[in-house]
Amino acid sequence: MITRIARKEFTEMIRDGRFRWAAAIIFTLLTISMLTGWRQHVEVKRQQTTAQESQRAFWLNQGAKNPHGAAHYGVYAFKPQLALAAVDKGLDPYLGVSQFLEAHKQNAAQFRPVEDATPLARFGELTAATTLQVLIPLLIILLGYSAFAGEREGRTLRQLLSLGVSKTQLTLGKALGVAAPLLLLLVPATIIGVIAMALNAGAQSLWLSLPRLSVMAAAYLAYFAIFVGLSLIVSARASSARTALLVLLGFWFINSLVAARLVTDVAKAAYPVPTVVEFKQAIADEIRGHGNWEENVEKKKKQLMAEYKVTDAKFLPVNAEAVVLDEGEKIDTQVNEKHFNRLHEIYGQQQRVYQFGAGIAPLLAVQSLSMGMAGTDFAQHRHFARAAEQYRQTLVNTLNQEMLAKGNIEAIWDFKADRTLWEKVPAFDYTAPSTGWALSHHWVALLLLAAWLAAALIATPLLVRTARID
Repeated sequence: MITRIARKEFTEMIRDGRFRWAAAIIFTLLTISMLTGWRQHVEVKRQQTTAQESQRAFWLNQGAKNPHGAAHYGVYAFKPQLALAAVDKGLDPYLGVSQFLEAHKQNAAQFRPVEDATPLARFGELTAATTLQVLIPLLIILLGYSAFAGEREGRTLRQLLSLGVSKTQLTLGKALGVAAPLLLLLVPATIIGVIAMALNAGAQSLWLSLPRLSVMAAAYLAYFAIFVGLSLIVSARASSARTALLVLLGFWFINSLVAARLVTDVAKAAYPVPTVVEFKQAIADEIRGHGNWEENVEKKKKQLMAEYKVTDAKFLPVNAEAVVLDEGEKIDTQVNEKHFNRLHEIYGQQQRVYQFGAGIAPLLAVQSLSMGMAGTDFAQHRHFARAAEQYRQTLVNTLNQEMLAKGNIEAIWDFKADRTLWEKVPAFDYTAPSTGWALSHHWVALLLLAAWLAAALIATPLLVRTARID
């Protein structure tokens, strides 16, 4: 009986011209957004690979130079995109895609694509994630709002129940009837996306992305199931199909267009971020508190002379300037790390508020999980920033140790190194964290999405069973 009901609902929806048009439009948008996303992903990957190779070549071929001058010359570290970033760009356009690494400073990521975008693009860019998160729930509402209300208005609901069909069977049948045309839309689009991913990213990348892809797919399926259950509940309880449609569209509007902005504003108010000027000034003030260069060099000379029991700095086994340079770098690193860690903690707290906001809107949960699996959330951006900073410290320390190893040469700033030293600094190589690591930073969103799904699965049959039939 459940199968017959589902087949009947499916047939009616397929025959409905409104559904065919809506499904065709959404399928086209979803397919185009997926293919466009993959094309952009391939182009970004190509540009980053070229830029990284060029950076390495410039570093190795910079010629003879003072090691500390080379440290200020610096290099760029580029954040590689995971394959699923083609589906969900997440925060990448706002966080930046590269980081300049130099002596004494820890820089924030640069080259944010949103800065070069037109005002229209900044307002909203169609991606596969946007289509799945906003348009598919709207389609589910259009499919399900009249499931019970329409039967009641057509005087067929009581007649159907009089044939011995239970409300539970009817609910399952109508749920399958809504899900079937939805799958008819999503399965081909998913196949197209996976094929595009395999062709553009390669079979190996597809295999490595499979765990993340599975979690992302499960999150979206749970999200869609929530809307199916909600549509059936409202349709069964509403006084008319029109009322059911208005209620569901109101929820969709709050979930899709209001909740994210509201929760973001709450997070910013609860955990305010210092301005760029305030942030840089705080770092500069603390570093300045450690004294200026000339004073520190003179102080270090006296300290070393007392330690090595010599009466003149020229008898020291090390160069005081090189020592101060190395110690100053360590102090600067500690100061920068303290302030950047504090800043990142504020951003992390804002993200946690955003995830807790999923308690009022499931979109916020699926957004967090989708970005987490695509590697375009803040947690994985911070993971990259930490890796880049560790590489910066390795680079600068290698160059500083070369200067210290030269002993007490008088003209320390005239000393020049060549390619032999540059090759001691390895190329920057970043490995993205595991799927489990990514999930651990979105456990709140995962639990709340599961809570929404459990509530929908439990409440749908209970509330439909007690709904009136006239």
